[in-house]
Amino acid sequence: MNEGSTTGATRGRLLGNRPFVLYSASFGISSFAFWGFFLAVVAEAAYRYGAQSFQLAAMLAVWSAVFLLLVAPAGMITDRWSPKWMILLAQAFSIAAVFPALWVHSMWGLYEASLIDAVGAAMAIPARGSLTALLVPEEDLVRANGALNTVSMVAVIVGPGAAGLLARHGSPAAAYWVIVAILVLGAVPLLFVPDRRPRTRQWASPSRELAEGFRVSWREPELRSLLFLACAAWVTLTVFVALEPLFVKQVLGRGEDGLGLFWSTNGVGSFIGALALIRSTRASGHEVGLIGVALILSGGGFLAFTATSLTWVAVAGNVVMGVGFAWFLSLSQALIQRVAPEDLRGRVTGVMGMLQESSSVICSVAIALLGGLVAVRPSLVVAAGLLTASGFYGLRAERIVRRLPRPAVTPPHPLPFPTSPAGGPLAPPLPGSGLDA
Repeated sequence: MNEGSTTGATRGRLLGNRPFVLYSASFGISSFAFWGFFLAVVAEAAYRYGAQSFQLAAMLAVWSAVFLLLVAPAGMITDRWSPKWMILLAQAFSIAAVFPALWVHSMWGLYEASLIDAVGAAMAIPARGSLTALLVPEEDLVRANGALNTVSMVAVIVGPGAAGLLARHGSPAAAYWVIVAILVLGAVPLLFVPDRRPRTRQWASPSRELAEGFRVSWREPELRSLLFLACAAWVTLTVFVALEPLFVKQVLGRGEDGLGLFWSTNGVGSFIGALALIRSTRASGHEVGLIGVALILSGGGFLAFTATSLTWVAVAGNVVMGVGFAWFLSLSQALIQRVAPEDLRGRVTGVMGMLQESSSVICSVAIALLGGLVAVRPSLVVAAGLLTASGFYGLRAERIVRRLPRPAVTPPHPLPFPTSPAGGPLAPPLPGSGLDA
């Protein structure tokens, strides 16, 4: 079978897998609200309340600190419970996060909104990492994650721009109410997804459960390489998110709608990158090297965005950065799902999230403490260079991993009492897709 027919068969399997299609629809709809809410909060802080770099970084630090504390325990619960219901519970927290931003007219309301939203993200991310692998076969994981990130990136294209226009021509309140409605709508398709659960062993103590996730993440060479790459990516992303509103406002001289435009063009690139992965037939097993390529692309686009005051160059750089970001997200998710055992995927995803957010918290605190000493453009240029360098590390790590013997990552004890998922066996391959924070 040639590559074209293989890709067509895979696309047929994904489109014919009704639970995965429903899950993709839920994820895509909810992503509109996630990115719209994120842009609305950051833009309101920068433009309505005149927040400076230390205040924006503090808001991000609140989000990251809460996420950091909860994501690994949330992964443990996911592995022992239901990924589907974990996502629905996370959706409820995302809805609740909107109301402090809507009703408390100060930066304190935005801080509180960030805190609650982080709780939802910490619950959703390990659950999504587990559920995707329970809905599709292993050989389709890269393409399935590419499909999920494709629908998510449509939301990045539309969500921030729509939120910026609503805030500019309507009111911030209108944007927030639309976000609540979209979050509720996004929960509906997920209700019809079968409640498939990981096979589980007997409960151990919480500390041992979490330690197992750390042990597997560090012992497996591919996952260990991903730890370093993810931390580098999140440090850069934190610098970008904290300083981009000030760069757009002070250097490019654009308003709230301009900030939404740049987020949307980043989404265009991410959509293109995720769409390309859907057609990939040889990515599985080479995720580490491809993640390195993704970070080099993102770093180059980031540098183009920050090194000039020309709007069209910044837009083009954002598109390229988005392509790399989409590859990074899809490939890292597929790598975890392929390598980690079924009953450890939530915990390994949680460990990855915990360590990358540790990097984000440190970076956010440093920006907040330095305050006015942070030079916006030089800081962004340095971050872009570091991201590119981490991509070359990924290429080197791929070569090293290929030469190493592959350690077993199966559980140390057999699973004597495997449980059937509540939704029945995985759907057969019939002809047939962004956070979560």
